[in-house]
Order: sequence, then C-alpha cells, then structure tokens
Amino acid sequence: MSADDFLADAATRRQIMVQRVSRGMTRELQGVLEDMREEIASRIAESGTDFQRSRLGSLLSSVDGIIESTGENISERLRERIYDFTRDELRFQKRTLDQVLVGSTSEPNADQVISAVTSQPTNLISKDRSQNMTINQMVGVLAGSNKKELKNVISTGFIAGDTTSQITQRLSVKIRGRSRAQVRAVVQTSINHAAGVARQKFAEQNADKIGGEKFLATLDGSTTVTCAGLDGQIFDVGDGPNPPMHYNCRSLRVAVPREDSVLAGLDGTRPAVGAEGVQQVSSKKTFGGWLNDQPASFQREFFSKVSDGEAKYDLFKKGGLNPQDLIDPDGTEMTLEELREKYPLAWEQAGITPE
Repeated sequence: MSADDFLADAATRRQIMVQRVSRGMTRELQGVLEDMREEIASRIAESGTDFQRSRLGSLLSSVDGIIESTGENISERLRERIYDFTRDELRFQKRTLDQVLVGSTSEPNADQVISAVTSQPTNLISKDRSQNMTINQMVGVLAGSNKKELKNVISTGFIAGDTTSQITQRLSVKIRGRSRAQVRAVVQTSINHAAGVARQKFAEQNADKIGGEKFLATLDGSTTVTCAGLDGQIFDVGDGPNPPMHYNCRSLRVAVPREDSVLAGLDGTRPAVGAEGVQQVSSKKTFGGWLNDQPASFQREFFSKVSDGEAKYDLFKKGGLNPQDLIDPDGTEMTLEELREKYPLAWEQAGITPE
C-alpha cells in the first residue's frame, strides 16, 4: 500500500540521521580515548628508561585502572545520549505514523522503553555465529579488548627493552586506530538497537493499527548477506530478527499498518548506492531485486565479502538464488553443504565443483 511506501521512505531518511547521531557521539568519545592515551603515556613516562621488570606489574595494574575508568566514562556518556535519543525516536514514530493512520497513535511510556533498551539484548551475528549482548555488555567487551591489547603492547615493549617513547608511540597507534574503530562500532550498534527497541515498543502499543514490521536493509555494496537476505521480509511485531544484526548494522524494521487503519494518497522511495552512484528506487524494491539490476562486477564485489563468496555468487547468478535464500530464518549465513542439501537444483545449475 502507499502508506507502506511512505513509512519506508520516512524510516530510511530517519536512519541516515541516526547514523549522523552515531558519528557525532563517536567524535565525542574519541576525546575520552585521547584522555586515556595521555594518562597511560604519562604513567609510562614516569617509569623512565631504566625501568625494572619488577615494576612492570605495578604499571600494568595502574593501566588496568585507567582503562576501567575510561570504560565507565564511555558507558555513562553513551547511556545519557541513548536516553535522549530514545525519547526523540518515540516522538518521531508518533509524528510519522500520525500522518498515515486514521486517528492518533498512543505513545508508550518513555522510561519503560528506555529500560527495555538497556536490559533487552540484541542478537549480533558474525557469519555462522551469534551472540546475545546488552549495550553494557558491548561496552564491557570493548573495555576488555582494550585492556588486553594495550597491556600486551606495554609488557612486550618493556620486556624487549624498547624505550618508553617507542612504547608510547605504538600505544598511540593502537588507540587511535583499533580502539577508535571499536568505539565507533559499539556506538552505532547501540544507537541502532535503541531505535529498534523504540520502534518495536511503539508498534506494540498501537497493535490495533500496526499489523507487522518490514525489514529494510541499506541498498549498497557494504550490506552483509544477512541483512540483504532479510530485506523486504515482514514479521509480526516483536517476532523474527530485529536489527542490529551485527556490529555497525544499518538495517531497520518499519511498521506495516493494518489495511483498515491507513489513509490513502501517499507514496515513497528509498535511496540506493549501486554501480551508477546514488539513486532513488521504489520502496517496494528488495535488496535481491536491486542487486539483480547491478552489473556483474558490482555483484562479484558484494559476494567477495561473503564466506565462500565465489560459490554463492554462482548460486545467485546461475542457480537463481536470492540473498534471502542464503541465510537461515534468524539471519545466520548457511554453509555450502546446507545450501547444496536445500537447493540441489540450484547447486546443479551453478555448476559448483565440490572441493
């Protein structure tokens, strides 16, 4: 229906703003990381060039405390921003849905939604593995990873006899590279999780008007096969895979109104970034249909980032399978053996030679 198109268009545009919010929050937290870097560097400098191995344990213990304090700082700042963002997302849902539905929608209690955002885990998939994690757990993993890697840089350097300057330099490279990337991933994933929970709770509050939710992936070459396969599928509210599906996920689910609750005369599009650059395509276009329209070079590049990508490209191009066919119902990538058993005809048409 035209209302579906309008809501998909509005949600896609909103998701662009969500990514901007994530980038702004990431920039703020980069300052926190820089403070951590300077404090650790200062502790290392205090050790002097004649540092004794017997004092290494004391230094590493001090670094532990600095990293833990940084993690708490990041967690607190992220929590404050997520609280504000969640309230804004609820207001956005009401403004948007009130434009297409008959009668006014009911906004759920913001404090209860915020509580759900912080306590409800998200299922993050990495190829054939998945893990349920809350926002606090994601930050905890970040802090634990930082602690292990940074302490390893310090201990390895001192044991090898490197100067404090050399150790500090390697530490700076690590923090300004990998640590920043990890913070960016946690922020974007957390913000998208908050948006997803807010949308779900709003839909549950207005179940008399909203009958389901449609999964929407970003139409470009960076999208994972998990999100590509789920694109366009409609689920009951609260059921099925709910973004974020993985770290840095940009997908979302948008409300699907009940037919007797919508106003007529609306239309919409969704942006796509293919081989010819940015375009607007019909909001009814799924990722699989869009990918079919792209040249072979673009299709190969997309599948090159997928496990067993060459074989799965052949299943897509020659066997007629869509990205949706390459994943389990929960979004986990299927193995080649599973695909061969499930789609023997497509396997034969693709002409894949067993290894």
